[in-house]
Amino acid sequence: MQPVGEDKSVHAGFSNDEKQIFYISDVNGVPNIFRMTISDKYGRIIAGTNNPPVQVTKFTDRGVVRMIHLLNLPEIIYMRATENGKDYHIYRMKDDGSNEPQDLTPAAAGVTTEIIGASYNGRFVYYTENKVNHDKVDTYRYDTQQYTTDMVFPNDKDYRVLAWSRDHGKLLVEDPHAGDLMMFDIVSTERTTLAKPTNGRYIHALLDPSNHDLIVIEKVNGQNVERETEIGSNVWKDVAKGGITLVDFSPNGKYTITEDGNGWSMREAATGADVPLPVGAQPVAIAPKETLLLYTMPAGTNTSKLFLYDIGKKASFELTSVTTR
Repeated sequence: MQPVGEDKSVHAGFSNDEKQIFYISDVNGVPNIFRMTISDKYGRIIAGTNNPPVQVTKFTDRGVVRMIHLLNLPEIIYMRATENGKDYHIYRMKDDGSNEPQDLTPAAAGVTTEIIGASYNGRFVYYTENKVNHDKVDTYRYDTQQYTTDMVFPNDKDYRVLAWSRDHGKLLVEDPHAGDLMMFDIVSTERTTLAKPTNGRYIHALLDPSNHDLIVIEKVNGQNVERETEIGSNVWKDVAKGGITLVDFSPNGKYTITEDGNGWSMREAATGADVPLPVGAQPVAIAPKETLLLYTMPAGTNTSKLFLYDIGKKASFELTSVTTR
């Protein structure tokens, strides 16, 4: 995710039963979490503008910055600024707003946390925090089932965690100044330097969830090139060329999502078949079974229309307007 303050994306997610969606929208200058029912007890889609959203959080200041709906529980984890307006803490609450939020990262002033992502099955939430040393940002992992937190990467420099292996045993880490990439073993703390792209620098890097190949996007002769290599190998294979700036995968690796100069595209990894989203659509969340997704369309300054898309039926349903700060 982009740093807080630069992140203008829409944050949204599905409930585990895929009958509700949750998203953040700005109300009177304060971002809050909303929920909307999208299907009935028989699984029939009932989403639409006649099915209004319900506000879950009702903050009047220091709104919600990021939100993750847990896949295995009817609960939400979110980020919000503390009273000093500078530090962020992470909170956990029921997705119907029926309980007082629990602060998962209580700390003295000057300690701030930032959610950087979650595991494909929703069990772990990864975040950064400067608790040990205010000048260095370590990476932690919160276990949503065991209610425990572990430091998984003690930062002795200004390294940045980019991704984690599907078994959560290793982290993909970058040195933002040198452009070096390494794999960090969480248990042994062993660090393995990875092959650099041909140019020595890259635009974007991640791990393929199906085989853990290293994927990078680099600029070659003025053109962006997506390349992949097996971990531990120095042999790179070109995957795609063009104006690519970002590649991501759906939670189970069934779909790849790409951003380039023409916008966003989504395709099935196994067949290469494109998901026929409307021109200008930006995917923001995929349901656990990967048959439904949420996408946005621009609707004005800081405003987007949120749509539900049925992948199998190739059908879109307009849900609501979402405002970002």
